[in-house]
Amino acid sequence: MKYVREFEALRGMLAIWVLVGHVASAVTIHGRLFQERFYNEYAVDVFIILSGFAITALIDKRPEPYRLYIARRALRIFPAYLFYLVISAAVATSALHIWMNSPDGSMKAARIGIAADTLAYWPWHLLAHLTGLHGLVPPDRLPSTDYAFLGQAWSISLEWQFYLVAPLVIGLALRPVSWQRILTLILLMLVVAAVSPKLPQSFLGKWLVDFGIGIGSFYFMKYRFLGEPFVKALPLPQLWLIGIILCISQRSVAYLPLAIWLTAILVIVSAREDRGYIYARLSAIACSRPLQWLGGMAYSLYLSHMLVLLFALDTLPSLGFSSPWAQAAYLLAVTLLGTLVVSRLSYLYIEKPFHEFGRNLGKSAAVAAEPADVAERKAV
Repeated sequence: MKYVREFEALRGMLAIWVLVGHVASAVTIHGRLFQERFYNEYAVDVFIILSGFAITALIDKRPEPYRLYIARRALRIFPAYLFYLVISAAVATSALHIWMNSPDGSMKAARIGIAADTLAYWPWHLLAHLTGLHGLVPPDRLPSTDYAFLGQAWSISLEWQFYLVAPLVIGLALRPVSWQRILTLILLMLVVAAVSPKLPQSFLGKWLVDFGIGIGSFYFMKYRFLGEPFVKALPLPQLWLIGIILCISQRSVAYLPLAIWLTAILVIVSAREDRGYIYARLSAIACSRPLQWLGGMAYSLYLSHMLVLLFALDTLPSLGFSSPWAQAAYLLAVTLLGTLVVSRLSYLYIEKPFHEFGRNLGKSAAVAAEPADVAERKAV
């Protein structure tokens, strides 16, 4: 299945959603009209589903030795992550003072507590974060292990855990049904259920359903585009409507990520199948240059925006804004524009070079293996 460009735009919009939610939670503008974080935690849920889809697509399209696969994944996430982690560690003391002097936003007390825990246990937090496995450290052993230094990096640890085990998980899911496979899956589920309550929010076991939705969505789209009769015959608009009705019937915003994901799948598949102007138009908008530009640097945008927000908060008192709405407008403008600039530079000079190195690493391995393959075929 070809690269799905619409998902690139979705990544960018989700990153902006997270940014807006973090700005909103730094001031007191929430109430009847606005939730304290604009429900931006659900943007991360969609990110996780999308990650399940993307990694499954990668594994399906390019089978490769595990060491090469994981090296390329590490080059994908660690360079930019470590860059922003080092900066966040350097300003950790300043961050505590900035949060203490910030407006009375809904997350102020929580962020002061996290900043204090970060400084109190900083060597251990830094060690755990450098490995990307801080999501496996019990919070009763290391307070605020999810959110120390770089708060949004809790999901980076989650992604890294998934990368490490994705080939095994997807391999188990695709193998023919057998008693051995069933017992293995049951044993894994029991282990996850036993350890999950003791581990932080970024533990992989707490997000298996979201990753599973992404994995299942990939194979649905793959076999539909390949023309598999049963999958091809499924009435997609009707299934989407049933799914949306079920989400609404739950009367919970927690089903918003699933509704967003179902809508994205509907638009992408329907556009590919020429099912109408509206789908083609939405697909064209998603594939437009501005949204593709934004999506390309979504990872850097997600990592960097809290540092820019800290800068905006630090400069806020000198401006004398007393109205929460004026404070929010200033913080949003500075954080958004500053993050776009920082993220673009980060993407061009950190992310992109390491991406290309990872791709070349794969090509080099393929070229190195080619003579042996040719020799083997000749011998046969």
